[in-house]
Amino acid sequence: MSASAVPADPRLGVSTVMHPLAPRILEVARVEELSPVMRRVTLTGDRAGTVPYLPWAAADHVKLVLPDANGDVSVPRIENGRAFWDGFTGVTRDYTVRAVNPDANELTIDGVLHEHGPAGRWFLDATPGARIGVLGPRGSHLYPPSYGHYVLVADETALPALGRWLDQPGLSAHFTVVTVAAVPDAYPLPEPGRRSTVDWRRHVAADGPDRGPLLAQDVSDALRTSPAPRDVFVWAAGEAGVMKSVRGALREQGVPRHAFDIDGYWRTGTADLDHHAVSDD
Repeated sequence: MSASAVPADPRLGVSTVMHPLAPRILEVARVEELSPVMRRVTLTGDRAGTVPYLPWAAADHVKLVLPDANGDVSVPRIENGRAFWDGFTGVTRDYTVRAVNPDANELTIDGVLHEHGPAGRWFLDATPGARIGVLGPRGSHLYPPSYGHYVLVADETALPALGRWLDQPGLSAHFTVVTVAAVPDAYPLPEPGRRSTVDWRRHVAADGPDRGPLLAQDVSDALRTSPAPRDVFVWAAGEAGVMKSVRGALREQGVPRHAFDIDGYWRTGTADLDHHAVSDD
């Protein structure tokens, strides 16, 4: 399944596993309404069930290649592990791999519904039989499985990855789960198994800079009151400006770099943000 790996101490930090780059053209098998702002789309066809789906890789994502103005779908050609788009001028967006069912040959993607972006509109309009391109995942970040306390932080866009964190089999730790969304009950999050305990901190707040201090305060509180103060890993993902506040809280608390992973999935006012290029600052 994997081509190469960049090792890290699995007890301390994040390791990376690379996958062969595979393009697919899939079609919608079914659509499920998760909340007024979230929709689940299950895709099938063209090896959908072979998309990499590793344990402890909650942030895995694929690149969705949206249909063009004529409704046509294209994917890049792959040569020597590289993607060549051959003049492609369409729209692509990164989305979390929420689930893979090899037996049913299905890939599940959950998306936020909104009118102001092409991907949000695609999720709004998706119906069985609709086609879409899928590329990747190119690699997986494998999170360390043996910390005593995990602090997990997500806005609407990161709730699917948070869901994947929480339905990881065999969890045995204390979790502090901090979420923020514009509406209550924005996304159905699973309860970890009985070997874990969870401190839920759910916020309803409109998009904007006020979310940053709100989440940063919860992270600071969780670190100060941790049942395992020298045994904490922090994962957070969402709007890049808000994530900057979370990083500030980690610096103030002296959390070592190997013990957190913060990802700016999107930035207010920026279309198709390259979250891989968002710096720690």
